[in-house]
Amino acid sequence: MKKSYWVKILIALSVVVFFIIIAFLVFKSKAYNSKVSDSNVTQIFEIEKNEGAKLIGKKLEEENLVKNKYYFYYQIRKENLTSKLQVGKYELSPNMTVGEIMAKITAGEVKEVYQKLIIPEGFTNAKIVERIKEIDLDMAGEFEKIVSCEYSEESELSCKKMAQKYKFLENLSSGVDMEGYLFPDTYFIYSEDDALKLVNKFLENFESKITKEMLNEIAKQNKNLHQIMTLASIVEKEVRSEADMKKVAGLFWRRTEDEYLLQSCATLAYIIGEDKKQYSIKDTKIESIYNTYLHPGLPPGPVSNPGLKSIKASIFPEKNDYYFFLSDPKTGETIFSKTLDEHNLNKSKYGL
Repeated sequence: MKKSYWVKILIALSVVVFFIIIAFLVFKSKAYNSKVSDSNVTQIFEIEKNEGAKLIGKKLEEENLVKNKYYFYYQIRKENLTSKLQVGKYELSPNMTVGEIMAKITAGEVKEVYQKLIIPEGFTNAKIVERIKEIDLDMAGEFEKIVSCEYSEESELSCKKMAQKYKFLENLSSGVDMEGYLFPDTYFIYSEDDALKLVNKFLENFESKITKEMLNEIAKQNKNLHQIMTLASIVEKEVRSEADMKKVAGLFWRRTEDEYLLQSCATLAYIIGEDKKQYSIKDTKIESIYNTYLHPGLPPGPVSNPGLKSIKASIFPEKNDYYFFLSDPKTGETIFSKTLDEHNLNKSKYGL
């Protein structure tokens, strides 16, 4: 009787041990291979200073990145990696296994946290500031002060001091700021960046785009870079295609040589701060040194930040006999003419 009793106890214990072993093996497998879902939507998970494995596991569970905090804690302890957990921001998703998450945060594969700033060709400095405001209001305010040359000459943030580093700013005349020199492109703003770093990114990008060949050609024409940038900023706003840009640049240079009014709507847009399909007679009479309907030659400085195509078109314009142009309001096609009479006929033809 006693023997039969102990046999039953041993069998029961064996069954219990067997199930414990099975449960442990299942736990062990899940501890490494389990994942919350098949969703690949990423999120930023931050490990802060002095956070241990238990707290990190708890946060991972709370943020729905692991099914069970103990899966993570067990695996970290098992592989003796608690001392290798690294502070930082990580890009994780629910479809990552515990093993994948563990590997990432012990290797320090931190996510570079940045904001993307996309600046289209032809944007004014004012529009760039508005874009930066969407990311950081304080940075936008400081950025605006720097590029508007609002700091006194003694300040390290003044345009005069900036010109010591960026020689192309030396040609800025009194009352003219960095309009035209903030090269349109995609920029990345990191958490450690400030307004000055962002301004430097724009100016360094501009500097890298202007080659020695371009500068030599400008000098051959007895022009300076500021004149080129001023015309390019107008060309950028007037037409879209590279071929048209070259034609319009040639046309405008001829007008400046003849001391004929440029009559560019791009300059009106800059004065008013608004792009219109058509400007009124009243608009053309606004008193401003930038108004090319009133003052012959180039305005004092750029009226937008031009892209490389319009800059090159202004350096290497097409030689032609055109003196006027307009855009077909229906198709956007640029219509060129050689005489005022021909131009007036085209205006009538296209309903302008």
